[in-house]
Amino acid sequence: MDKKQSTSTSTSILAGGLAGASETVVTYPAEFVKTRRQLEVSRKGFKPSSSLTILRSTIANHGLSNVYSGCQTLATSNAIKSGVRFFSFETSKRCLTRVSGKNNTSINVAAGLCAGVTESVLVVTPGESLKTRVIHDASSGGNLGKQSLPGIVSEVVKREGVLSLWKGLTPVLCKQGTNSAVRFATFNEIRDRLKVAWPEKMGGTTATLVAGAGSGVLTVYASMPFENIKTKMQSIGNTHTRMIRCAMHMAKTEGVKVFWKATTPRLVRLTLSSSITFMVYDHAVSIMNNLTTDKAELRTMRQMA
Repeated sequence: MDKKQSTSTSTSILAGGLAGASETVVTYPAEFVKTRRQLEVSRKGFKPSSSLTILRSTIANHGLSNVYSGCQTLATSNAIKSGVRFFSFETSKRCLTRVSGKNNTSINVAAGLCAGVTESVLVVTPGESLKTRVIHDASSGGNLGKQSLPGIVSEVVKREGVLSLWKGLTPVLCKQGTNSAVRFATFNEIRDRLKVAWPEKMGGTTATLVAGAGSGVLTVYASMPFENIKTKMQSIGNTHTRMIRCAMHMAKTEGVKVFWKATTPRLVRLTLSSSITFMVYDHAVSIMNNLTTDKAELRTMRQMA
């Protein structure tokens, strides 16, 4: 690996990790509400709790800190996930572009799928599994979320075994593959079209924010069914180990609409997170590249002195 590629790789990992942690802290309340709503079982004559009701009752009964139950697991997971995602995406894109000699939307989709599969297996499934259990435990007055991250991992493994961390892997793979493919493809496409249509108004950060929000909306609706199935499979006490059987049970007991349950809070979170993630990532990469350039120029000046 040459020096240039090594710098690009380390920059992608560091910038991606920073972007992932940043968006998690800002948007976590929406994630908390979404998971709580997904864990509720819809029944005839039963009116499900609204997002606002869940927030109010949680804060009133358990305090504001309870809204951030599971945040440490998701923030850590997202920091690592984003680093893995951007590294996998950039690496896959370079390889595919080199092989095909093209750099278009199909390359972005393929690279996004590669990134989605990689992050799902290594990071997302264990992180989501822990986060869902912590929120579910907190809703019944448990104290799992009050432990440190190593303590949470130890407790879950002790209760259910190591493989429980990868429960719901199939819907996570489907969700993350869809997320990455749709997000990267639509983000680049929207941003490029905005810059062409309004070159004066859509320069730099503005285009990134708008394109990030747009890609977030499309990503939510495309991947929501897998998100709901994943949450059910990872909930405490769930006995379904196969995605199709779990999906059939959900459809039979709660109706087809259950697959788009809690879309609004996830839409809020991913719309914001897409913009925050890409904006932080772009700025972090720019800063790191400038620092690298400055160091290289300083080294050259010293050698010439």
